[in-house]
Amino acid sequence: MKRIVGALCVALAALLALVPADAQAEQEVYVLTVDGAISSATADYINRGLELAGREGAQAVVVLLNTPGGDVTATLKIMETLENAPVPVIVYVWPRGGMAASAGTLIALAASGAAMAPHTTIGAAHPVVPGGVEVDTEAMEKMVNVLVEHAGVFAARRGQAAVEWAERAIRESETASEQEALDLGLIDVIADDLDDLLAQFDGRTVPLGAGEVTLHTANATAREVPMSPIEQVLSVLINPNVAFLLLVLGVQLILLELSAPGGWVAGFLGVLCLALAGHARRWRKGAALGGRSCRPAGRRSEIGRA
Repeated sequence: MKRIVGALCVALAALLALVPADAQAEQEVYVLTVDGAISSATADYINRGLELAGREGAQAVVVLLNTPGGDVTATLKIMETLENAPVPVIVYVWPRGGMAASAGTLIALAASGAAMAPHTTIGAAHPVVPGGVEVDTEAMEKMVNVLVEHAGVFAARRGQAAVEWAERAIRESETASEQEALDLGLIDVIADDLDDLLAQFDGRTVPLGAGEVTLHTANATAREVPMSPIEQVLSVLINPNVAFLLLVLGVQLILLELSAPGGWVAGFLGVLCLALAGHARRWRKGAALGGRSCRPAGRRSEIGRA
């Protein structure tokens, strides 16, 4: 009898030990940081973070966002990822003085919840091109119309004022401060920091897939999910300035090897730089928002498909 009682006590203790662990897992909030231009590397990072959060049963995911804009194709992919996320996603424009310009605006609209820190900005989502590049007006108009319609689908759950503002942000590059965004219904709260954000979202019901879910984030533990080394390297290589430097460096190294052959070290490094520059150009697909170039007139069909 004593053995049975002892075994029951051990089993009960084991079960009690499991309860806090499960509760802790449910109260975790995963935090992703996007600081810089939106690219395919950003899309991969967010997708990986959401898959990890869903697999491990996180309460929600918070994306700390500070971006001047980026690639349209990557932005649309991120919006699709957020719409099909396994857990609620809160986009938080942070830190103070930061922005969710252009692509960041569309990403914020696609999230389950949105927030901004004081002295931040959202908007200016019209596609832009660098000076001197000829733009096919018909292709640009198609792109703008697609973005307006797509943004409106997500903004509709925030009210008509949000839908109308989203259209102005894309067609006229209109912007909004954090208070203006709150008044328009573009965001849910203005939060001083992450703790304040989690406290304000506690008890709120947010959309998730075809339904809704109530958040319990007041006592949640924040778990940071950084970019992987590969994602960090890709995010650097995709930068057009870095790609241009690699191109110039590659050409110079090959010329150096041809002028003074021997060892093939300079030649090998030159070919490597050119290969990286070429891959970077392939990774930067489609049109862009907020500081990234759209395709020139000769590539009209690519803009139309983006």
